[in-house]
Amino acid sequence: MRVGILGGGQLGWMTILEGKKLGFEFLVLEENTRAPACKVADGCFTKERLEEFFRLCDVITYEFEHVDEEVLNFVSPKLLPSIDVLKIKRSKVQEKLFLERLGYPVPRFTHCTLKDLKNKLEEFGLPAVVKSESFGYDGKGLYRVYTLEDIQSIIQNHKPDEVFLVEELIDFDFEISIVGARDKEGNILTYTPTYNYNHSGILLYNYTLEEDVKQAEEIFMQLAEDLRYVGILAIEFFYAKGKVLINEIAPRVHNTGHYTLDGSYTSQFENHVRAICGLPLGSTKLKAPSGMVNLLGLSLEDIPIHELLSIEGTKLYYYGKEKRPRRKMGHVNVVSEDYQSLKEKVQKVLQTIYTGIIFGYGRLQGYAQPT
Repeated sequence: MRVGILGGGQLGWMTILEGKKLGFEFLVLEENTRAPACKVADGCFTKERLEEFFRLCDVITYEFEHVDEEVLNFVSPKLLPSIDVLKIKRSKVQEKLFLERLGYPVPRFTHCTLKDLKNKLEEFGLPAVVKSESFGYDGKGLYRVYTLEDIQSIIQNHKPDEVFLVEELIDFDFEISIVGARDKEGNILTYTPTYNYNHSGILLYNYTLEEDVKQAEEIFMQLAEDLRYVGILAIEFFYAKGKVLINEIAPRVHNTGHYTLDGSYTSQFENHVRAICGLPLGSTKLKAPSGMVNLLGLSLEDIPIHELLSIEGTKLYYYGKEKRPRRKMGHVNVVSEDYQSLKEKVQKVLQTIYTGIIFGYGRLQGYAQPT
């Protein structure tokens, strides 16, 4: 079996490393031949060799939603998850309209172009969250608007005809994610949900939950079925006043599921490969309470590796990308024997990595400690 991956980032890198355990070959379509996934793939192809890439692959998947439209249409006969799912996700407006149409709980929302944003916000009400329809991720293209004066920063960074999703600003208790897999036979397995903490719109750390979030798990199962999904799917939820609202979906392996590499019997990456290749899913059960801390904008030289790895239960994954402010450069997984010690270790990892570190958007101060 030969698996193709669209995109050469760290998600592809981990998918290949986990998938090779099954004896498969992996080819990557990526313009940057020094990207993480290209370093471990059996072959790396640029768009000029798209036809050859397609011909050599038995099945093709993606590690990032924003793939060239021409490429997507060309490879769609072999693409899993399907191009239909990807097209829903590539537009935040279409994603919310789709979820609302099927009756899933989402924040109140509307949409408009930038030139109509002021009038739309006056009608919709403040505070609100304004998101670029396309290409926004890890806090990019996301704006919290408390007064109409706040839209000036949006005007400065975008064109008048750009489309934006406008959502009510939810006063949520916390954010959770559920990652799970659906195979070609329709079998669905979910991983242990996680509590997520974001800093300036980007995930800083997460850890598995002790609490039952049955409503969110039921939503996951139904949505995976409604989409006739094949592969790994992630859903981020706001948890507010005992109920959940869908923040967004991700039709791929996901940052909030990185803990599964060490905390679960089968990682999200291996189960994604199993699903798209027609193999039975592996157990998603938790081996031990687990968490993850992202390395944002840090090179290996910036990380006190000896001190970090002296924390029992930690494992470092460094992606080898070019250093940029707030960029995901790697992550640290943490496992422990119980939830109290897990939270203590996650906190110690945060302190070890980030004390005194300055992000691109200013000093990281008073990060929310695991509770």
